[in-house]
Amino acid sequence: MRPLAFVLVLFAGLPAGLRAQAGNVASVSFKGHFIGEGVADFLRIEPEAQQEVDVCRQRPTRRSCDRILGALNAGGRAEMSTTGSINFVLDGGKLVKLTMLVDKPVDAATSELTQKFGPQTKVTTLPAQNSSGAKWDNLLYIWETPSAYITLYQDNNPSMQDHRLLLMAESHAEHLLEDVDSAKRPISLAGAVDSWKSVKTVFF
Repeated sequence: MRPLAFVLVLFAGLPAGLRAQAGNVASVSFKGHFIGEGVADFLRIEPEAQQEVDVCRQRPTRRSCDRILGALNAGGRAEMSTTGSINFVLDGGKLVKLTMLVDKPVDAATSELTQKFGPQTKVTTLPAQNSSGAKWDNLLYIWETPSAYITLYQDNNPSMQDHRLLLMAESHAEHLLEDVDSAKRPISLAGAVDSWKSVKTVFF
C-alpha cells in the first residue's frame, strides 16, 4: 500500500474562529464524503487512512506519526492524499476541504453540479498569457451553497495536453481562510492544476 501523504499545517496568529471549522454539513457530498463530517466518519469511509492511523497508534515513534496523531486526536489541521486520488483537509476534527480532478467535458460537469447544487453563483474569467505572448481565458465556475463553497476550474492553456477539470469543495470558513492567506501570498490556480496532472481520474 502506498503511504499516505500527510502535511501538518500551522496557522500561527489566525483567529481561533477561523480554525474551528464548525458546522454539521449534510448537503454537499462527493465520493461518499460530506464537507463537515467528523474524523470518525472520514476514517470509516477511507479504510486506507484508517489503516495508516492504526499503524501509527501501534508504532507512535514511526516517522511523522506524531504529527498525524496530533492532528487527528487534538483537533489540529492535517492534509492527506490517498491512492483514491482525492486530496483531503481535516481541521478542528472535521473534513473542511476536498479536491479532485474530473474527467468529463466542462458542459457535462457543470450540468451535473447544477443539478446537484442549483444554478451557478457566478463564472469568473481569468485571463492568462504564456511567455511567448499567447493569450487565453481560464474559467472558474462557482457554486455557493449554505453549507459549502464549490469551484470547478477549467484551464484552457493551448499548450497543455491534459485539460481535466479541477473540482474543489470546502467549508465557508476554509474559503475565508484561503482568502486571508492569498491576500498575503497570491496563489496560482494554474499551478494547483499542474500539480494534479499525475493523479488518477476521479468521478463525482
